[in-house]
Amino acid sequence: MIKPARPALIVAGNCQASFLWRALKESPQLSEQYDILYFRNFRKGDQSDLAPEDLSRCAILLEQIAHKAPELPNKHLLPANAHVVSFPILWMNSLWPTAIKDPRNAPTEQHPAGPYPYGDRLVLRLLDDGLGPEEIAQQYAKVDLNQIVDLQRFHEINVEKARLLDARADVKLGAHVIESFRDSRLFVTQNHPTMVMLRYIADAVFAALGVEPPQSDLAQASGGMQHIHMPIHPQVAQHFQLEWYDEDMTYRYFGEHLSLREFIRRYAAFG
Repeated sequence: MIKPARPALIVAGNCQASFLWRALKESPQLSEQYDILYFRNFRKGDQSDLAPEDLSRCAILLEQIAHKAPELPNKHLLPANAHVVSFPILWMNSLWPTAIKDPRNAPTEQHPAGPYPYGDRLVLRLLDDGLGPEEIAQQYAKVDLNQIVDLQRFHEINVEKARLLDARADVKLGAHVIESFRDSRLFVTQNHPTMVMLRYIADAVFAALGVEPPQSDLAQASGGMQHIHMPIHPQVAQHFQLEWYDEDMTYRYFGEHLSLREFIRRYAAFG
């Protein structure tokens, strides 16, 4: 006799959702009851495969919502009694107002997303001005960012986006970011939360499911999100009065910890 398939718990979204998927699999209560599946659904053209038969046996859908994320394909196949729990995508663009996709960055065997998946348009601008890596490293922290972007207005726009997503979501996460980012370091890049923030996300989602969260530190569940810590420009730290910021703090670049100056020098020189 063919054993009937177990109900599925599906997590859909970006890398933050994949963290939740791995964290959920650490729960004996959930892993014994459900097949826990992950569906990458970040942007149009950046989606993994989700079998229709998995949707049709879905008991719980944890769906990340975002302003530009495409609709979950074949969502009409969900059983009528499926429990759908939405949570918002999280960003901290305000701390990296010059973030940009660097055209020099390309995938390598060692780094599938490229050695520098997080670019900096201030560095690219200084390169275009003819400065070398050493000069850029020296000048970077001295540049007035308000000549490039209105820091306060940029922050207000991102706060409003976070509030709009929270209003649509079952699990509210954006408000915590808005209220706490000055007191606690919550992100290492504009879209990768720190372990502190990842724990907050996990606890909130587990609470919404009525399940005890894992007691582990969830480091394994974080995947590669902690491999790169992008530097904070001193003017950004001053503008937002970041209590956790230290001008001598170092930033992780895979297995190394680099000063702001050394990180910027290497980034400017690559390619």
